[in-house]
Amino acid sequence: MFACGCKKWFKSKRTKFDDKELEQIWPPYGSEIMLTEASKRLLQKSAYVQKPDISDIDVEGFIKQSLRFPIKFGRDTCRVMSQPKERYHEIAKQIASAYPIIHERVVGLYLAYLEHKSKYGNELERAIYADMTITGLVQRLLEKRCVAFVGPLDDYLLLKGRKTLANFFDVGTIDEKPPLLLKDVLSYDEIKLSAFLSVSSHTEFLNNGRRFNCGIIEEDKSKIEIEGVIIGIIGGRFEAEDVMEWQDIMITPTQNTKERGYGHKAKPAKKTKNPKVDYRQLWIRFYEEQDLLYDKVEFINSPRFFKDEKTRYIFDNLLMKKRYAITFDTLLLEADARGKATDKQVYLHVVGIGLGAWRAVQHQDKIFLKTFKERIQTLLLCLTHISVVHFSNFRPSAAKDFITDGDKIVSKDHPNGGIETLVHDRYPAQKLPPEYEKLLIVESYAWDANALPGNEFWKGALTSSGDPAAACSTLIAELHNPHINRKMVNGENLHVATERYGVLHISEYAKQILG
Repeated sequence: MFACGCKKWFKSKRTKFDDKELEQIWPPYGSEIMLTEASKRLLQKSAYVQKPDISDIDVEGFIKQSLRFPIKFGRDTCRVMSQPKERYHEIAKQIASAYPIIHERVVGLYLAYLEHKSKYGNELERAIYADMTITGLVQRLLEKRCVAFVGPLDDYLLLKGRKTLANFFDVGTIDEKPPLLLKDVLSYDEIKLSAFLSVSSHTEFLNNGRRFNCGIIEEDKSKIEIEGVIIGIIGGRFEAEDVMEWQDIMITPTQNTKERGYGHKAKPAKKTKNPKVDYRQLWIRFYEEQDLLYDKVEFINSPRFFKDEKTRYIFDNLLMKKRYAITFDTLLLEADARGKATDKQVYLHVVGIGLGAWRAVQHQDKIFLKTFKERIQTLLLCLTHISVVHFSNFRPSAAKDFITDGDKIVSKDHPNGGIETLVHDRYPAQKLPPEYEKLLIVESYAWDANALPGNEFWKGALTSSGDPAAACSTLIAELHNPHINRKMVNGENLHVATERYGVLHISEYAKQILG
């Protein structure tokens, strides 16, 4: 149970929740995704997608492509053109190493979303989604995102340079207005999907990656790791009500109603042929958890629910765990795959995601750490190339019940006897201690589902969050940019993180699943 100061509520005779419900491990190890016949047909189209040819990666051509990018960089020091030419050989490999990646359960989610829109999409949506494949959807999620997207008022910067304050709620509806048109930008439904999409690559490390690094090059290379792997992961965003994770994790009097599609069981839901009901069923199937009506849980006394006494909003701790689990599994499986590919053990640097301005409740960091430890334990047999998981910048009071500095999650099948967990502050790319010097550093950073890597970096706000700090200390502003690294960061280079097969290209994954 989380020590989150949850209130004791009045008991209800209408619904009962087991106190152990919050302790369930999801997804369980060895579970498989279930696809409809329509989704299988869509996935079959991906079996013939070709991997990019990396034999002709040209650093000079890459630099020219970057110079054509229409938005001013927050710093030029973190561009390939500013790196020593003797590093170009390694940078070419880094360019070639980039790819978008999702968890295999997200494959099922994306396919189900396309199926839903083919049935219930409005005229604008059907024009976009007609004959779209999963690789086409991923391409759209990559290239139609804003350059920057910040704050509860949707402060945005577009590729064409247009910037202002405006909400995205009308995108994809009859009320949409230029420049926020579905053909050019993502809707909130798509931004929610995009939050499960990561981009990963090897990269140069230009400095130690601290929050206020501002792209200043570290001249003393003995103080930092020279290169490693970086992956952007995205937390739950609760800045805007009734969209994204709010729809699944927050339970409110106005949102969680039958009229909004909530509270319908699967079989009756099929008969309604109601777009709102069908959309909710998509997420019920994904999380394998029935959504709830507010009046059914308002007076429930269960560790699963935390109630804000001022707003009457209810926060679902279990659904927050499930949201985190998919992202954590993606990170862990990808880190292990990068270690395996380089024949090295991994030192995984983990930072909080969605625990700052996006946070909904104070105890979210406890859910984060508890869930992450559970996912390491659950996937332990798959993680033979991860030696250390280091949690940085977490409150000691949040970590003490779940993660012990220097502890080990034991496994007799692991080459090092298990995975060591560390929890204390360090900079992402600072030099590893001598006992870890042979390990491959894999760094996570907090990205945004509707922005290019760096987000505020493109508005010149270099110290506002970990996103621009990562862009200032690595090459991700170019390596992970779908408009610059076009050959590698695109839908057709989609990779899938799985327990059974490791990380596979989408074509290989489709062949494995469909036979």
